[in-house]
Amino acid sequence: MVEIRYGDQYEVTDLAGQTVCEAREQFKSEFGIPDKAKARLNGSKVKSSAELDTVLNDDDKITFAVAKSRVPYLVGALLLALAVTGGVFAFGFINATTTINASVYESNFADVSVNNTFANPAFSSWGFYKGSIGSGSLFDITPGISYTGDLAVTVSLGNADALAKNYRSMALQLEMVYSGNLTVVDINESTDNGSGSGSSDWVMLTLDNGSVTMFPQGTSNAAPMTVRVKRGFYITQVHPFGGWTGSASPEIFCEVAQR
Repeated sequence: MVEIRYGDQYEVTDLAGQTVCEAREQFKSEFGIPDKAKARLNGSKVKSSAELDTVLNDDDKITFAVAKSRVPYLVGALLLALAVTGGVFAFGFINATTTINASVYESNFADVSVNNTFANPAFSSWGFYKGSIGSGSLFDITPGISYTGDLAVTVSLGNADALAKNYRSMALQLEMVYSGNLTVVDINESTDNGSGSGSSDWVMLTLDNGSVTMFPQGTSNAAPMTVRVKRGFYITQVHPFGGWTGSASPEIFCEVAQR
């Protein structure tokens, strides 16, 4: 009689004279023996290729078992190694402090002042009348000597509500020039010849568009610039018998910011 076992299942039966392969096939369905299960005869491994030639004798014990994978143990060992290594690095952290030195050259990145060098534009208003506004300078802008950034120059009407009582329409075409030679400053990166300023380097300040912004290019050389009226026009309301209640003179505000 031969004892055959798989897991907790076993049976003692007459298998003497049969091969290990025949015993596997006979109990494969009954015990649920998988193909990958390895055979041991009397405690010794039987190679798969030798199962066809290995004959069972009385009192033999044959066992089928699936080899357990060592991967979980290897992963566990790896995680343990990483944990130990991480602990070593954690104890290696060092703190340090440094200082970045900054020097203050000027209090402002640019200075703005009302222009007193050139004549300011002036005009006379008549009721129900279309008139032109002449050219003239408004503000001087001087970038800081050590400032190398860009500027944004915003010009706004401060009394548009009062002007609207006198004017149906008013428009001022503004530009920026270098104060030393009156060369037009590039304020919009749009040029006629591929370099420098062009004929489109101006903005329109109106009652409907009461605030405009110019972006002068190349301000890092600290060259003074002037905001000026290139030309303008207006259309007045009808002059009432009691007189206008608004203002005839535009109040213009200039603000320079870092772009």
